[in-house]
Amino acid sequence: MTHAMERGASWTAAEGRGAFGGFVGPRNLVDLVRSSAPWLFDGTHPSSARVPAPGPGRLVELGAHPLGWWTILLGSERLAAAERPDPAQITDYFALACAAHFASVATYVPTDVDAKIRRALWIDQRDPDELARMHAFALDLGSWDVSGVSARIVEVEGLGPVSGHDGERLSVLAGGLIGAWHAGVAQARSEFEAAIDAELERQARAFLALEAQPGRELELLRLSAVLTHNQGDVVQSLGTREAGCVPPAVRARFCGLARERHERYRGAFWRAARLYQALLAAEGHRHYPLREIRLLRGSPALLLPIGPCLDDWGATLARHAPWSAAERAEVAAGLLEGCRRVAGQQGYYRALAGFDAAHPGGIAVLETHFGSAARRVWRDGATRTQLAVRRVSFESSLSKRARQVLAAS
Repeated sequence: MTHAMERGASWTAAEGRGAFGGFVGPRNLVDLVRSSAPWLFDGTHPSSARVPAPGPGRLVELGAHPLGWWTILLGSERLAAAERPDPAQITDYFALACAAHFASVATYVPTDVDAKIRRALWIDQRDPDELARMHAFALDLGSWDVSGVSARIVEVEGLGPVSGHDGERLSVLAGGLIGAWHAGVAQARSEFEAAIDAELERQARAFLALEAQPGRELELLRLSAVLTHNQGDVVQSLGTREAGCVPPAVRARFCGLARERHERYRGAFWRAARLYQALLAAEGHRHYPLREIRLLRGSPALLLPIGPCLDDWGATLARHAPWSAAERAEVAAGLLEGCRRVAGQQGYYRALAGFDAAHPGGIAVLETHFGSAARRVWRDGATRTQLAVRRVSFESSLSKRARQVLAAS
């Protein structure tokens, strides 16, 4: 395992822009993952020893186990850049793009390959045998374990983990549905339609199960953010021009779940969207301020959970042992900058509240390391008011409001 990681980490040959048929080259793609999640390649992730070393064969053949996405990344040197990739190379690039995206989508800087795995590569693939390999690969994505690269997972008893990764998987399945209709493969059309339906049904059951349990409102809010995001992923695939080959009735079955025909999936996605819009919309930004704090990329323990209840995450930042006082102050200053730049959000304030409570002497002892901008936000009355709200008060108020929104839906 260590040898495989070292081999992957030493792979530094340069590639030009658009080195793979106009797309980012394989080496550059993996380097983007390495920049955002270095702990996947240097052996420091707690699960590193569990990752099977890449065996012989093609990349598309390496992913058939829970950590298959990781093994594909470690074996990615076997796929070279190609100005005009052949069908087999397109398939292997699809596998690599899926692995890179799943590895990084819940980190601070995700890879930008969404459109490729949702549409472009499905349309580009013209070889029936290779398309069948892509079909099988996509249908097996649900077996991947992404718990080591995401803190944005909601566990629901009897239904397993539900996360934004399931939305990414839905978008790949929707891409497969587009590809199957484009290529006229009837069996694959049925398989993808059934897989999309089964996953949406699972997520709906998870939401309705939590909704029926008083006291689990904060989990329900996190799940509402996940479901609203995931429905958006489906729309981004099936609502495109390339999806025009899919019959309107099929597209209408899976799109607009949050906006119309609320009876579909027993209204779960519509009710989730009501919660999200009423209480979490300001938290649904892309966290660009955090992308600028490179220290946050140093450990999987620092991955961002679903907001706005981020007190525990803030406490983790305050106690992260490898950081010096100056580095801790840099992270706190980055959160303060996020408060300034993202209007209406509360998650960064809650993270700062957790940081302040957990750090010896509070954030005040780090103020000498702040620049003038961070110092102004830290001393601002609005910041002081937000941080003065006790965690129990904030969370109980949020839970109460969630029940009020549901009662009115």
